Amino acid sequence: MNYNSYNETDPQYFNANEYPRVAAELELLRQAVVDMPEAYKADIFISFLKDHCINIAWISNNPVVTRQALSGRPPTIHIARLFTSCRQNTGFLREFEDYFKNVISGKQ
Repeated sequence: MNYNSYNETDPQYFNANEYPRVAAELELLRQAVVDMPEAYKADIFISFLKDHCINIAWISNNPVVTRQALSGRPPTIHIARLFTSCRQNTGFLREFEDYFKNVISGKQ
């Protein structure tokens, strides 16, 4: 599936089962950061993968997770592509971000 061709004006809601590569990357990411400090952990990754920037306060409060986000490991190309393709679909984006946060925190 090519996530860049996702129709962001579609009133879809995020469903992880429809994006198995995204879910797989997110699980690898969760495993990579499971023992890292919690402060802004998901927010750092979401901000970096969605907007290619990170809030300076988050960097100061969690440099360990920031270094991990900037390292490119594990690969997150499908996650980043989905963020790019759904930028204009706020309902989908909000649900995807919630799912992302739940996975990273181990709640999903």
